[in-house]
Amino acid sequence: MNTINIGTIPVCKEAVALPLVATATGTWAFMTTFNGAYQYIQFQVTQGENIIVPAKLNEDYTYTFKLYQPDNNIFNDSDYCMTTIPMLPEVDYVCPALEGSSENMNIGKIQTVAIEGQLEITNLELLGVKQVAVFVEGTMQREGVDVDEYHLDAVNAKVVFNTELLEEQKITILYFK
Repeated sequence: MNTINIGTIPVCKEAVALPLVATATGTWAFMTTFNGAYQYIQFQVTQGENIIVPAKLNEDYTYTFKLYQPDNNIFNDSDYCMTTIPMLPEVDYVCPALEGSSENMNIGKIQTVAIEGQLEITNLELLGVKQVAVFVEGTMQREGVDVDEYHLDAVNAKVVFNTELLEEQKITILYFK
């Protein structure tokens, strides 16, 4: 099987944002090993968006992993290799363009603590972003109209929640530029 090295990838405790674009919408799976133990995680992905895996990975480690598409086939019939580094808040990381892509991908992270009744998070780093992944207390949220979902307003640099946040909830937003 072919192994594609995707380079140095920043990770945070909530997830890893891969410089790979989903080819199908649905439930994907990520499988890797660390010190002889397998880590298998299923997660939702939308076609055309970057793949964000809600996995807790160690920093400063080289991982080889597989991505399984909704039809259980291995994504691009390939294994992937990456070296992880810590993702610091409000720092943009540049991931080089992969084969078949013409542009680099910029990834960043915003962390904040909510106040009681807060409905939006505004940050200039969100201005013009292509995609975000929002985590409330470590749980990945979905974009949409349901009660526990949110809406991205990249023109006004904010994420708007459909339900008020609770005091002291920890919010992490990964963004792609």
